[in-house]
Amino acid sequence: MFVVKAKRERNQIMKRFLKISLLVLVILGGCGNKEAENETRNKTSEASKPKTRNRVKLTFSAVGDNLIHDYIYDHLRQPEGTYRFDEMYEPTRYLNEDRDVSYINLETICAGEELGLSGYPTFNGPTQVLDSLHQAGYNWLSAASNHTLDKGEEGIIKQLEYLEKYPDITVTGSQKSPEAKRLQIKKIKGVNVGFMSYTFGLNGIPLPEGKDYLVNLIDEEQIKKDMEELTKESDVQIVSMHWGEEYQFTPNEEQTHLAQVLSDAGVDVIVGGHPHVIQPMDYLTGKSGNQTLVMYSLGNFISSQAENDRMLGGMGRWTIDCNKKQKDVKIEQVEFWPTITYIGDNYQTYKTYALKDYTNELANQHMIHVNQGQDLSREYFIERTKQIMNDKVKIVY
Repeated sequence: MFVVKAKRERNQIMKRFLKISLLVLVILGGCGNKEAENETRNKTSEASKPKTRNRVKLTFSAVGDNLIHDYIYDHLRQPEGTYRFDEMYEPTRYLNEDRDVSYINLETICAGEELGLSGYPTFNGPTQVLDSLHQAGYNWLSAASNHTLDKGEEGIIKQLEYLEKYPDITVTGSQKSPEAKRLQIKKIKGVNVGFMSYTFGLNGIPLPEGKDYLVNLIDEEQIKKDMEELTKESDVQIVSMHWGEEYQFTPNEEQTHLAQVLSDAGVDVIVGGHPHVIQPMDYLTGKSGNQTLVMYSLGNFISSQAENDRMLGGMGRWTIDCNKKQKDVKIEQVEFWPTITYIGDNYQTYKTYALKDYTNELANQHMIHVNQGQDLSREYFIERTKQIMNDKVKIVY
């Protein structure tokens, strides 16, 4: 009797133990499933997040024509033979300090005194201008304009050789030998940025026979070949174009046509110059669906052209967001900053200001206003900028 009872109690204990064991297994199994589910969910969530680590942001600025008239270097020459060129670029220097690339167009050649300094119509400025451009933060110079051959082959070579002292400066548009690389590529933050420049002509001065390499002339078929090579070798492409008609505030048919050719070839940004006045900025769509920012003309950055509209230039500022792996380029934060060339102190001072920093006190002291009565007020330049530009980009003044 006692044996049967003890056996029954042992069986009940075993049943309870089995129930508890099963319950523990279920609980643990459920926890394991939840952990697995959470892990899967986390992986899915991570995969759905944009891979920002592959994206790189590059910052750019570009200004117009560096037009060095004899009036400028004559008045800025010091008794000991040096020049006060640094002060011309100082008021806008801060706008280059946060940029990866800062561009300016060498409208006139600066090959130095050995070849004889000269003004219009065949220019040659002091090499010290190039020192001041470097000091001001410009690290991309376009050396393809209608004045590039003003001092012949020797002028081109001397300017290029002088600039070799600044390895951080990229120069496009002219070459001193057939072996020199025409397409320039610079690695910035791991991104290969391609640069190129062209000019419509050389004011009737012929290139020396067999030396077409000296200056890049606009030729549509050659541009297409160049861009095919440039897009293969670089992730971002920016091209400087010396084109258009002088003193015209709108691009002509050739400009718009060539801009579309470049966009169709995959160029991301086009920087234009030569008209000596500003023209609108725009966006184009290439045949591959790519977007191209075009600045048809940024006008004069520095000059002594005595017209108020020729004192008005511009700085384009933009950011490129690039994903190399996906070959994706986005153009962001595009701005147009009007600039004003100020001439003061009885022509002893030449400085270029952002319109944002330009005051009516400066306007009243401007020699073009003092001697000719032209309107150089802030209000005038704000209104002219609005009349000429469009609403495609933000204007900062």
